[in-house]
Amino acid sequence: MTGAAGEQPASGSENNLATGLRVPQEPDDPDFPEQLSRVYHYIVNVERIAACSFLVATLGLIILQVISRYIFNAPLTWTEELARFALLWFTFVSAGFVMARRVHIAVDIVASKLGRTGTVVLDTFALGMVIIASATMAFAGAEFAASAARLSAPATSLPMSLVYSSAVVGFGLICFHAVVHLYLNIRHPELVPDAMENLEREAV
Repeated sequence: MTGAAGEQPASGSENNLATGLRVPQEPDDPDFPEQLSRVYHYIVNVERIAACSFLVATLGLIILQVISRYIFNAPLTWTEELARFALLWFTFVSAGFVMARRVHIAVDIVASKLGRTGTVVLDTFALGMVIIASATMAFAGAEFAASAARLSAPATSLPMSLVYSSAVVGFGLICFHAVVHLYLNIRHPELVPDAMENLEREAV
């Protein structure tokens, strides 16, 4: 990413000159908020472990369904339903984790043409829109989950409110991480070009 004058920004090196923080080079590298707070880093790791657990559970349930159906000719009715639920939770928890690392798919054509100030303003505006949208979806999802409390899944008898709560958790995590990044934008605006450059690097 280049600045307004077409030169590489001074903070685009491996370490940010203003704060001493390491610019993430890979999606698995801790982002700036994680480097600043051990508690936040712990929360992000919990999300990653939870997402991996749901993914492994989904795969295991599908394998169990295939074995019971085609080897023992006695399909287990609950495996398919649980696999769908696990996949749903995996999707939303992973969305929160991806937001924490700022590696969601992004169209950065405009950002790549702006200078430092324009990049900060654009990124802050985008985070504000994410906060509003995710908070609205989390609130609406909570109402929907509460209305489905009396409904049960046909095969497992699990309350459907537990299933629909995955959206509440996912959008809540997205909102939480967006607030953290917005706060970081305000306190450390010099980090925004590095964060945007990391998005561009992952897109390539």
